[in-house]
Amino acid sequence: MRRTWSPVGRTPVLRVTGKHRKRISMAGICCYRTGTTPRLLYATRNGGFTNTEFPALLTHVHRTLNTPIVLVWDNLSGHLTGKTKEFTAANTSWLTVVQLPSYAPEFNPTESVWAHLKTTTLANLAARDLTELTRTVRRGLRHIQCHPALLNGFLAGTGLTLDPTPSTP
Repeated sequence: MRRTWSPVGRTPVLRVTGKHRKRISMAGICCYRTGTTPRLLYATRNGGFTNTEFPALLTHVHRTLNTPIVLVWDNLSGHLTGKTKEFTAANTSWLTVVQLPSYAPEFNPTESVWAHLKTTTLANLAARDLTELTRTVRRGLRHIQCHPALLNGFLAGTGLTLDPTPSTP
């Protein structure tokens, strides 16, 4: 829900054309490495992601970054079952998975990407169709990609660091 302006006594009306079950799904990975610029890699799909598509996304990320990956993952069912689980177990030479607690979006910088997108690019958007929504989402994600300071802020907001050694009080 968002606030908007309208003439006194006139309630703003948003007209929706019909009911449908169409949707767009997004998967994103915030990539951080000491001494390098952070990156956001993402994919969008009409419909939803299946657990057979996550392995392809991880393979793409590995090829793009050309380095071993430590993946901090939430508990989305597609991350934990089927082909994805088999894939992560078979690729431990370059992929280490760290599972977040059951509900801990505050430790996941990618959740901040989605929150930022919803409160900026998508705020007050009344897309006429899925094509317009997809185009707007991709434009917002490209904006985030071009602003590494945002990505650094999303990591800082989690309280996590790239330092593998625990700090001592």
